[in-house]
Amino acid sequence: MKNFDIYETVTNLTIERLEQGVIPWSMPWKTSDSIPRNLISKKPYRGFNFWYLLSFGFERPYFLTFNQIKKLGASVKKGSKSFMVIFWKQLEVQNKGEIEEIAMLRYYRVFHVNDVEGIKQNKIPTDPSRIHDFETIGSCEDIIKMWQDAPVIKHGMKRACYIPSLDEVHMLNAENFFKDESYYSTLYHEMFIAQAIANV
Repeated sequence: MKNFDIYETVTNLTIERLEQGVIPWSMPWKTSDSIPRNLISKKPYRGFNFWYLLSFGFERPYFLTFNQIKKLGASVKKGSKSFMVIFWKQLEVQNKGEIEEIAMLRYYRVFHVNDVEGIKQNKIPTDPSRIHDFETIGSCEDIIKMWQDAPVIKHGMKRACYIPSLDEVHMLNAENFFKDESYYSTLYHEMFIAQAIANV
């Protein structure tokens, strides 16, 4: 039986998201009400875990291990899928009288709160969706104003996309983006798609 390889698994999970059209490390906006984190410890996930869990676009950002679910007296919904998260730290080991540092890498699985039954709602915090105070960039706003045959732009949506049947660009609110520049970059991308489709 082939040994389990965490590095290979992380690579495969990343490739899987890429094949579905999602670039986990390039998500320019916050797709949930907060940064993905553990419901009990409230600690946010970091590194690969952060981008991987963020890429699924859950409305609520909280995850639990199976043992944490049991301690809450809750249960996993039938047919629910768990997500692998990685834990690593540097360990000091003694080798022939010398101290060496080696990386300890482990993995465990977590479930999203939507896939858990029996958790009291007051146990799940409600976080604000805004990330930062958005400041408009004059030159970027001028480009939008001068864009010929621009589609209707609707904000307050859950994701950024162009809908040809409605000739509408759907955008998250600007405050949901990590950077002001990312907001404009995403908006221009969708408007270019609209323009390309119109010229076909």
